[in-house]
Amino acid sequence: MRMFASRRLAALLIGAVLSAPLAAQAPARVRVILPAYKYAIAIDTIMIVTDHEAPAAKVWAAAARVFYDYKMPTDLRDSVGGLIGNTKYVKSTYLVTFPMSKVLNCGMSITGPNADNFRISLALVAIVSGQPGDKAKLGVGFVGSGLDMRGSSTDPVVCASTGQVEADFAARVGKILKDAP
Repeated sequence: MRMFASRRLAALLIGAVLSAPLAAQAPARVRVILPAYKYAIAIDTIMIVTDHEAPAAKVWAAAARVFYDYKMPTDLRDSVGGLIGNTKYVKSTYLVTFPMSKVLNCGMSITGPNADNFRISLALVAIVSGQPGDKAKLGVGFVGSGLDMRGSSTDPVVCASTGQVEADFAARVGKILKDAP
């Protein structure tokens, strides 16, 4: 009986040691809280993922450069964990060079797309994970909520991404990597 217990313990320890590298590669959970949502959003569940022929460190550095080019400060910066992003950004009218209605759908009103007229709280997060053979996956998650600042007090509304920010972000990372020596 004692021999069986010690073998079982040894098997558990070996399993834990072998699974540690796999657990280290699992993408991190990033939860975002925005005004229109009842619960925190696990942003890693809504990401658009692209593959890149470069080591994870270079892809992360390129993603950091994109945030700099976007003139968006980052409140989440973890190069070892592969995370970078802003989880509490507030903006109106435009995001980078895009009219807000081109990147978020917050519904319509008599004056046009709500995203162009609302104060938008948003989160933009990139997660980089290394892959075998000096390759990496880049996941970009973007979500927002809008608040009508005109007139009387109203509840914030949920805004859906159009996918344009995620595509532009991944394309810019790809261009930075391509142009790198």
